[in-house]
Amino acid sequence: MSSAVSSTSPSGVEDFFSVCIAGAGAIGCHLAFLLLRAGCRVTLLARGENLARLRREGLCIRVEGELHQLPIRATDLPEEVGPVDYVFCTVKVSSWNSDFVEHLEPLLRPETTVIPPTTSIPHWWFHGVEGAWKGRALASADPAGTIARLIPADRVLGMTMWVSARRDNDVVEVVNTQRGYPLGELDGSVSRRLRRLSNALERGGGLAPVVTEIRAEIFIKVVNSLTFNVVALLGNVGNGMIADSPEAVKTLTAMMLECEKVASVLGLPLRQSAESRIRQTLQARAHVMSMLHDFRRGKPLELQPLWRSFEELAQVVGVQLPITSALVSVAALREQSL
Repeated sequence: MSSAVSSTSPSGVEDFFSVCIAGAGAIGCHLAFLLLRAGCRVTLLARGENLARLRREGLCIRVEGELHQLPIRATDLPEEVGPVDYVFCTVKVSSWNSDFVEHLEPLLRPETTVIPPTTSIPHWWFHGVEGAWKGRALASADPAGTIARLIPADRVLGMTMWVSARRDNDVVEVVNTQRGYPLGELDGSVSRRLRRLSNALERGGGLAPVVTEIRAEIFIKVVNSLTFNVVALLGNVGNGMIADSPEAVKTLTAMMLECEKVASVLGLPLRQSAESRIRQTLQARAHVMSMLHDFRRGKPLELQPLWRSFEELAQVVGVQLPITSALVSVAALREQSL
């Protein structure tokens, strides 16, 4: 078991920038692990049993079969942390609201970079976009405009997550890193703050490719999450059984192709076809989609906020989604049964 942590990264490069990660779930803990190994000053915001465990045992995480236990600063009070260079928000999208953002204010100074959740269409989607949708706000993501006021878009970096991780009892287990954590500026530029964060994550042993089309990356991830979780919830099955069902695969394909009409109207370059993404995802036959995992444990699902954000985006650009809408409506009945 690895237990030591140094301010020097495995590559010998030191970078002492400060990071606060709001949300100590599997993804938040994996990011903390990578940044600690890169030499960053990392604090996890946690609460309840998660916080007690971190204070008692440190960060326990299994990556590629190797168990690591590292000391880490953890608190439930942002004011104990103070302003930092980067803030990751790794809470579920259902918790990402104006109250939560106001709670983070002690972490922010004018030059703080914020990486908000992008498991749904984010509030900043139309920032800097020219044409008919210039400056358009998404009410589903930020009903009162509070998030945009507290976290102006020029302070935001976009990120999405292609990492399979879960909490197994008291240990976070990273199962598959896939493409890791693609990062991008909203305007497609390659800035110092972007390179600095990407380099740190990769020094820590992760993947964090710099991309110039972060909206396209987020779009693909949102569509994958929406469609796979709906099919998994409806069938109450993992990837292996989905892969073995031609009708389930046909349903996934129909939903994805329908959703991709939105990308076509927006002019987003999708780097991978729906069929290829389905094949790739279903190769992990033992994997259980996150919302089905939550459903089986009686936890609230992210389906409704995810769908509302995507549905609003489709409505803004004038695309109808009858297949997806019908299937989401039925899948949502699962949550009502909890």
